[in-house]
Amino acid sequence: VNAENDGFDSIWFGQIFGPDVLTVLALAGQKTSRIELGTSVVPTYPRHPHALAAQALTVQAASNGRFNLGIGLSHGPVVEGMWGLPFDKPVRRMREYLEALVPLLAGENPHYGGETVTARGGLDVRADAPPVLVAALGPQMLAVTGRLADGTVTWMTGAKTIADLTAPTIRAAAEEAGRPEPRVV
Repeated sequence: VNAENDGFDSIWFGQIFGPDVLTVLALAGQKTSRIELGTSVVPTYPRHPHALAAQALTVQAASNGRFNLGIGLSHGPVVEGMWGLPFDKPVRRMREYLEALVPLLAGENPHYGGETVTARGGLDVRADAPPVLVAALGPQMLAVTGRLADGTVTWMTGAKTIADLTAPTIRAAAEEAGRPEPRVV
């Protein structure tokens, strides 16, 4: 509420070792009326696409369509060391995750089976799909993001890298896939 009252246009929260940021944003959506809300970012490895889609659509409904879902892989030491999950082929994992998540958010009933992600059946949450932004830093992840998501959320990325690598790479991939120009947050 204070951020909105102080004139901020948006507020973004990260998820790592604290409160569930999606719950926090659902509550913030009830206490605010205009400020854009987003995650920067929610790790995908510990969340199945069905679970994350249900949460994201719930936040979108609670915030009257002001929510942006920022997602990311996290990092090998966290994924393997803390969660005990394999962190091999992360670009494939994100591609498959998006191929399952995006249809779920759009109200579709995917029958998706990849090498790392399986998603069958849909959800019954009445809300418009929030934009999906991926924490993509390298060329391969930016290309996947441009083809399948709405944009990217940067972290510790300078203006030169955004201008020389991030923006042109994601824009070219989106254009090649016939998608709208992606957002760079």
